[in-house]
Amino acid sequence: MVFVQGVKRNMVRLLPHDGAWEVEFRETEARLRELWGGSVLDVQHIGSTAVKGIWAKPILDVAVVVKSYADMDTGALAGAGYEYRGAQPPNGRHLFVLRGKDGMSLHHIHCYEPNAPDFIRCVGFRDYLIAHPQVALQYSQLKRSLAEQFAENRVAYTEAKGEFIRSIYEKL
Repeated sequence: MVFVQGVKRNMVRLLPHDGAWEVEFRETEARLRELWGGSVLDVQHIGSTAVKGIWAKPILDVAVVVKSYADMDTGALAGAGYEYRGAQPPNGRHLFVLRGKDGMSLHHIHCYEPNAPDFIRCVGFRDYLIAHPQVALQYSQLKRSLAEQFAENRVAYTEAKGEFIRSIYEKL
């Protein structure tokens, strides 16, 4: 069942945290493990929907470590409704997107090979925010301010969060 409401392409929309997002992650994780079996080494709920108490774009971000990119069964995920977007710059992770009937992005499945630095950073960032609720609140406030400023430009919104995110990466 899909609880996230999604966001139109290139747009920014934030909502308060919803506990249903964790339920949706668990269902998505189970489905990924069912479709890819032993190719899956780890599955993590990342991004702001994984951090209680902060506002987030209602898109479920899931990080998956696979044995190798060659082991990914892109057809299995396509059969489950995911669009394969290929390797993404700058880190080369592979991306799958689930869209609603209205074209809105609902899920982003980010795939990594073992020991990928970007996977480690994404999980570390999430864990840091969970362990430091005041920092998470600062991040949430920054995001809300930037969402107002860049409501129709997700690239600019993401770039504007960069300095804050990098400051957390330096603490990991």
